[in-house]
Amino acid sequence: MQSSRVSPIRKNKTQDSEALKELKMNLVLGYRILARYGIGVGLLGHLTARLPGAHTFWSYQWGDSFERVTMDGLRECDFDCNVITNDGEVNDSLKIEGHLYHARPDVLCITHHHSDNCLALGSIGEIVHPFERSAARVYDDMVLLEDFDNAHQDPLAAKDFVDTLGAKNCVMMQHHGVMICGQSIQEVVVKTKEVEISAGVQLKAMAAGKLKLLGHDEALRARRFKAMEKSYMGVWNYEVSKVLEENPNLFK
Repeated sequence: MQSSRVSPIRKNKTQDSEALKELKMNLVLGYRILARYGIGVGLLGHLTARLPGAHTFWSYQWGDSFERVTMDGLRECDFDCNVITNDGEVNDSLKIEGHLYHARPDVLCITHHHSDNCLALGSIGEIVHPFERSAARVYDDMVLLEDFDNAHQDPLAAKDFVDTLGAKNCVMMQHHGVMICGQSIQEVVVKTKEVEISAGVQLKAMAAGKLKLLGHDEALRARRFKAMEKSYMGVWNYEVSKVLEENPNLFK
């Protein structure tokens, strides 16, 4: 897929259908890309997305796993996780993402996972720091949430989650992994994969000694570069090519 962003909502119904098809294809590719890095395998992750302005979002069916998701396995649901397109059900804990989509109209894609590196880093009360340029992609854009419990069921916990994130796009949940949001599937999937890698490298560095961080200005320059469309799309296009090499009939 060459498109860099989820297409904006259009008035023409045929064009709307094309935008939705693109979103769903990018979702499937996103699941498969993350699965290549062990993220979201075995019911251990979320990846959801919506069209701009939509009051529903798309996810995969409960009981599926990132490496197996196909177009037929995607389901549209409202912010309370009621499936409104086709049958089946989705993970009830996606309600926290419904809260976030409701509070943040700018957010069009969200990931959440419990993979080893982010889970380990969060468990010691740490976030990803700008110890090198790739890690700086979340500089001043990640917060730590120390108490995360049943936020999808407890309205007060959900409010605390949304308030803690504020206008930032990444939250490390102590003992519960990480959540990353943004304005396109491509951006969020690439960031999710690379944050998990950076968390692992940071853990190694912390085990060896004290972290020496980039200066503020250099960290900001690195973050701006990583946020450029050509930067994350270069990674996305490479990862898509690997997925399609391994699954040539994915969209046939």
